[in-house]
Amino acid sequence: MRIGIDGRALQGSRTGVGRYVYELCRELDLIFPSSQFFVYSSVPLEMPISSARWILRLDHFPLAKHMKSVLWLKYRCGLLCEKDNLDVFWGAATFLPRLPRTVRKVITVYDLTFKIVPETMSVTHRWAFRLFFKKDVARADVVTVISKGSYERLFNIFGRAAYAIVYPAIDASFRPQSETLVQKVLLQHGLSRPYLLAVATWEPRKNIELLIHTFLAMKKRGLLSEYKLVLVGGRGWKDRQMTALLSGTNAVIPLGYVADEQLAPIYSGAEVFVFPSIYEGFGIPVLEARACGTKVVTSDIPELREAGGSDTIYVQPTADGIREGLLTALSGSKSKNMIDIEGLPSWKKGAEILASTIK
Repeated sequence: MRIGIDGRALQGSRTGVGRYVYELCRELDLIFPSSQFFVYSSVPLEMPISSARWILRLDHFPLAKHMKSVLWLKYRCGLLCEKDNLDVFWGAATFLPRLPRTVRKVITVYDLTFKIVPETMSVTHRWAFRLFFKKDVARADVVTVISKGSYERLFNIFGRAAYAIVYPAIDASFRPQSETLVQKVLLQHGLSRPYLLAVATWEPRKNIELLIHTFLAMKKRGLLSEYKLVLVGGRGWKDRQMTALLSGTNAVIPLGYVADEQLAPIYSGAEVFVFPSIYEGFGIPVLEARACGTKVVTSDIPELREAGGSDTIYVQPTADGIREGLLTALSGSKSKNMIDIEGLPSWKKGAEILASTIK
């Protein structure tokens, strides 16, 4: 079988959708040991598998790397696919290129941000979804989603029932860490306890700017005098005000991107993990924090309840909600959360479900 994959999600650092696609690709390789995989991209990327069966189709058209991502997919990717005589194409970043009718088309829908909170998207992304989302969902032979919440929103808004829910999973490194390792990693990053932790890209939907304002206001009132706020995650868009805000304080520590092997100890060392996102398709950082045994405060939306389970504090993503959630978490038991690791989603199980749509 010849399987094509939209490689745009694999470009750059592996966070969010990129991690999801990368890990599922690694499991698909085991499920289909005789298949060939073609990954399409306009720029170089790290392949999920190093194998002769995994082929990077890099577009050498001179303007390809300068094109908007979705426009490249729509007007260039299909030309590359035609040469490979594909049996299946996985639209791993939701959209589909132009493909022959004989190619089975599978897409993954992560969220409906452009319908729920369009103001948190860039103009380019907003128009891409407005122009292509509904058509590509209709074109797909199979649609998968990443949460029950996304399943219900897709059906209620577009009338399309997803074939299956392929939940995100987390790496095995996300477990409660030893005190020795926690102290070592904190020292490497110049961190000391106690601290609160947020993990998210700096973009409006993640609501990190409001978290910073709320945290600093609480400190002024003497509520969090001993605490720092540690931010993990890369810069996004519309983050100038947030950057300016950080320049005026040493109480907030931005670490940027942190690799998994160091992120797990940082989760474990935090007093509370806070994720005040306005909207998510699921919420992988919430799952990671829980797996590390860290108390979690997050927004009260269905998708984040799926990630957070019953041991999480849910709040409205407002200044009042964030403040009350943090105070509740910090006033409770000092003991860490203990969850059933074996009961969490796995990449293997998710890939088996996705594979059933490809066969």
